[in-house]
Amino acid sequence: MITDRILLTTPCYPYPSLPANDSLTDATGQRFTHGDDIFTLVSHTHCYANHILAQNVNIPAILLEYPRWNNFIEEVDKEYAIIGISAFPVHLDMVMKMCKYIREKSPETKILLGSYGAQAFAAQYDEETKKKYVDHVVLGEGVKFLRELLREDTNRPIQQKLMPKCGGAPPFLNKYPRGGIGFLVTGLGCPGGCDFCSTTEMFGKKRIELLSPEDFVNHVELYRKHFKQLSSIFVIEEDHFRHPRWLVKTKEKWEKNMDLVENVDWTGFGSVDFIWHFASNYGWDAIPETGIGAVFIGVESKFAGEHGYRKVKEADAREVFHKLHSMGIRTLGAWICGWDYHSHANMYEDLNYFIACKPTYEQLTRLSPFPGTELWRKLKDQGRVMEVPWEDVHFWSGAQKNISLETHETLNLTEYGYDLLYRTWGPSLLRRLEVTLNGYEFCMNSDNPLMRENRSQLFKKGSVVSWSMLGAMDRFAPNGVVRRRVQKADERFRDLIGEPTPMMELISRSVEQSAVKFKMKHLFDPYDRKPREEPAKRYLYNKDKSIKDDDIPYITEYPNKIPRNVRRDMRRNNFKYKLINKFLSIKYRVKSTKRLSELDDTILNNIRGQSYGGF
Repeated sequence: MITDRILLTTPCYPYPSLPANDSLTDATGQRFTHGDDIFTLVSHTHCYANHILAQNVNIPAILLEYPRWNNFIEEVDKEYAIIGISAFPVHLDMVMKMCKYIREKSPETKILLGSYGAQAFAAQYDEETKKKYVDHVVLGEGVKFLRELLREDTNRPIQQKLMPKCGGAPPFLNKYPRGGIGFLVTGLGCPGGCDFCSTTEMFGKKRIELLSPEDFVNHVELYRKHFKQLSSIFVIEEDHFRHPRWLVKTKEKWEKNMDLVENVDWTGFGSVDFIWHFASNYGWDAIPETGIGAVFIGVESKFAGEHGYRKVKEADAREVFHKLHSMGIRTLGAWICGWDYHSHANMYEDLNYFIACKPTYEQLTRLSPFPGTELWRKLKDQGRVMEVPWEDVHFWSGAQKNISLETHETLNLTEYGYDLLYRTWGPSLLRRLEVTLNGYEFCMNSDNPLMRENRSQLFKKGSVVSWSMLGAMDRFAPNGVVRRRVQKADERFRDLIGEPTPMMELISRSVEQSAVKFKMKHLFDPYDRKPREEPAKRYLYNKDKSIKDDDIPYITEYPNKIPRNVRRDMRRNNFKYKLINKFLSIKYRVKSTKRLSELDDTILNNIRGQSYGGF
């Protein structure tokens, strides 16, 4: 029995696909840029819950991420004393299969089940059934639970050092983009009390702070120390704006680091009313001064405030979105279809209110009664929760019996909403450029020298990188309205930043040609017929004394042989970008002693990074 280390794992492949035939692990493709045709960003992500657990216990850990069945049973057969599984409800059929195998092959192993899959599992099954599969259903913050189980000190700070990075890109540019986005969790839980929210339920309507403002900025600085190409951090917190003092202290710390001010931003979470309150108390300018570059905003519904949801009761979402965009802050807007008050009389009014917010990115989902939430209990008592397989328990679940709408209508409306956003405002990549240009203009007109002289550089570089996509977006615009928006964005770029350099124009033509070839190749065999699959990974948290405090704390292994065609394509991809970088560096450097223009340097750095720069 292995007692000197633990095994942490995600559910095994194969994973079910989502209703629109999307991948479970591709957040930007399934949600945030869904429906943008070839401009839909294809991305990869990681299981950060397990990484945080592995980093915060004293004993070594083996972490399996997206294992295949043979990878999983190979580890189980070693007979670990403790195996932890982190899962979502959609994975529970596979999770129970995994637990059965552990019980048979290593009966003395203690099985832990965590995350939202544990919440749904605990709500759905009786005690006898639960004990059949797992020894501990872990609800709430998992680090404290695991430390207590291992009899370790529960009071020491929680670390989140240099976790694997996310990445993404348009599919016609890079099928294998490198990770370019960091990830941190500043807090868990929310006192908001929304009845549909699994997080509210999981943490008892309370917030647990994981990183103080100082710790948060220190962690971002560590990312920058190791990964100079990293320009964005995705920061989990249910609503940063409910905690204004945390934001103010972050602002004070962030402004002291010029490297962060000029090169990095972060994606936070907020709600319409609390963003409005923060701006009323501290001024709108204080928001970009915190370093925040994008905000995930749960609009949920135009009518939500009338039905007890405080998040959108006092302020107009359209005004909040517009004000954020005017300062260069991108938005990830969320809207939900299928409320009890939704009917044929108001559902399009509600959707069009959300469209009017012009979110930079979006998440349109169905109201889903996740097992264990207050909404699920209420609807279950009313006999309005339909039996669906676990693989259909997700953001687009059809488990709810609606009052006025047929089940298929709610799914159709979310798909229609994505299409309407694309045909009204263009792809998210275009909206991003428009907002980034706003940010540059806002900074250049600011009275704050830090914004005018330093932060403006971030927006300038972001605009230069995004400009190269305009030729492709003009060619494949869904209609004349969007094509005009593309042309206006080009005019504005030239007015604010200047004429594109010859290198930029060459890159733009190359991007457009790649888009044309991709479109032709996949005209009769669409590239998205098969959902994306992640490779299996094995992370070794050895806790070796030779690893310093600011080193990457894990070793990454690929337990399965990479298919020959994939390995070939990855090598070609890397060679192509190295060749492009080398060619451009030589072609546009007139003399060896002459520096390239600032704009060209930005282009070369982006090609070298081979990854999309974040939300």
